[in-house]
Amino acid sequence: MLTNRVNDVFILGATGFVGGAVVDAALRAGLKVGVWARSERQAAALRERGVVVSAPPSIPPSQVVIDLIQPQLPQRLRQAAFEQAARYRVEVTRSVLQALPPQALLFSVSGTDDFAGSPVSHRSAFFGGDPKGFARIGLRVRAELLAAQRPFASIHLGTVYGPGKMFASTLFPGLAKGRMPVIGDGANRLPLIHVEDAARALVHLTSLSREQLTAHPWIVTDGTATTQRELLELGAKLLHGPRPKSVPRWLAALVAGSVAARAFSRDLPTDPSALLATGFTFRFPSIATGLPASVARLEAAA
Repeated sequence: MLTNRVNDVFILGATGFVGGAVVDAALRAGLKVGVWARSERQAAALRERGVVVSAPPSIPPSQVVIDLIQPQLPQRLRQAAFEQAARYRVEVTRSVLQALPPQALLFSVSGTDDFAGSPVSHRSAFFGGDPKGFARIGLRVRAELLAAQRPFASIHLGTVYGPGKMFASTLFPGLAKGRMPVIGDGANRLPLIHVEDAARALVHLTSLSREQLTAHPWIVTDGTATTQRELLELGAKLLHGPRPKSVPRWLAALVAGSVAARAFSRDLPTDPSALLATGFTFRFPSIATGLPASVARLEAAA
């Protein structure tokens, strides 16, 4: 029995795209890992790897709790869907705060859309006024955490790419068939991060002191100036698909929803210098290495 065990890290959303990668990275780092699991089948597989599985809403003694729970969103992203998702995430956050062990530090994981101006860095101001899109979710959660007056680490991932279900079922098939167009001129810079590096960064941050972690937000992106067009054209080339065509943003909004079209065409350079200053290094410093590795993994699993 592990009744006296204190987890180094407890992961909420451990069976998701990023969460699963965090479990892998934490185990490779030799950490004691605890999680919530959605099903007994998932729980059994995790237990075989030495992971302690607890039933929600219980969170056992842990040094760090990483909240990666994501709301379900429709394929067409409109503001009403984000309002509903924000309400759900606030309720989840309240439940997590109630269950959070006294000694645990919460890692609140959100996105780079939460910030105003560019480039987005650890010095950036959070978006003010009425937030739209993904920022509506992230900033509602942040407000809830601030109101609770409980210290937390504010961690902001870029657009996470890699060999996951969304890429296997949506993005890559669309590129291969010429059905994933460039929105506008495609010159906007995207905040990207490979899923393995996102996971490794989260695990790396658990080694820092509480004072460091709570001093400022943490930007987890590769920091490159990769444009939307570069991402889609390289993906299409690797998949032997046609070169993506361009469509105006208003047309993309009709198909994918206004929020998705706006988010994917927004120019959002990022600066992860605070993360790099802690000694973290990327395994995939840009899509030049990260995208081929992702396609190879998906093809090998097919």
